[in-house]
Amino acid sequence: MKKKYLVLPAVLLIAAAALITIRVWPSTLKDMRAQNVCLGMLTKETAGLLYDGKGGELLVDEDKGTGSRAADPVFSTICFVGRATGKSATTYRLQYTLDVRPTNTLNEPPKGATQIAGASGWVGPRQSEVQLPASCPKKMKTDTEHVTLTLKIGPGVIVAENWNDAALTAASRTLVLEAVDNLARQYDCTA
Repeated sequence: MKKKYLVLPAVLLIAAAALITIRVWPSTLKDMRAQNVCLGMLTKETAGLLYDGKGGELLVDEDKGTGSRAADPVFSTICFVGRATGKSATTYRLQYTLDVRPTNTLNEPPKGATQIAGASGWVGPRQSEVQLPASCPKKMKTDTEHVTLTLKIGPGVIVAENWNDAALTAASRTLVLEAVDNLARQYDCTA
């Protein structure tokens, strides 16, 4: 057989091996998404911090939205964190949601929210918004100025905390800072 007929199969074999290596090769993003919940943003321990006190197994639903707003699933997924309502783990009581969105404008903090020291954003007893480091939008392949993580707390958690804004804010701060830190590590865009 002539050597010129061996070149194309050899090139195809090398390309296939490179593609398989890239898909199988471990990465921070793949590892964190496999080990943690909410697309790798939270450990299970931290995910359980905001809690309505009624018992039930921690359940996480990463709802993949419809449409193709972005290639990365982090921009089209809302993470619903809840507690099982009964013995079957098919229905749950919502504890909170986490949502990550690219944006060019930042929301003003509501009355009672506090700025986060060392990060851009604010934490409130019912909702929090924190921006990922400035280098993240480019690493996350978005042309917006900011990437914002939004936490919205369910009413049951607020009632369980007896409307204690300080306790809700402290738990929310821990939760959003871990989520932002883990996302920044996944995309290698830490400050």
